[in-house]
Amino acid sequence: MNEKSLLILSLALSIFGIILLFYLSSFPPSQSKISELESRMINSRVKIFGQLIQISNQKTFFIMKIKDSTGTIEVTTEKPFPINSTLEITGKIQEYKNKKQINAEKIVLLFTPSSYTQ
Repeated sequence: MNEKSLLILSLALSIFGIILLFYLSSFPPSQSKISELESRMINSRVKIFGQLIQISNQKTFFIMKIKDSTGTIEVTTEKPFPINSTLEITGKIQEYKNKKQINAEKIVLLFTPSSYTQ
């Protein structure tokens, strides 16, 4: 194989790889339980469902404490939500001060107690 053919082949495979990675990254992550989130998952995208049990305003962002049946985790976001709301959160796992947290990319409000009517 000559040098020009090798260059064309490597370029074609590189472009194919980039397209494949872009395609695969567009799939949403599957749901995880909070207790399943491990340190080896840092920088991975995850999706959790849970209840908002605490929120604090940090001036430029909010830190929400989310609880599911297996544990709790802090989630950073730019938008506050009502306490006791049930949320679907998609984001990246990060570590801050030796604790895992999720930097929210998307939050869906599934239920809020104030909108509940019997």
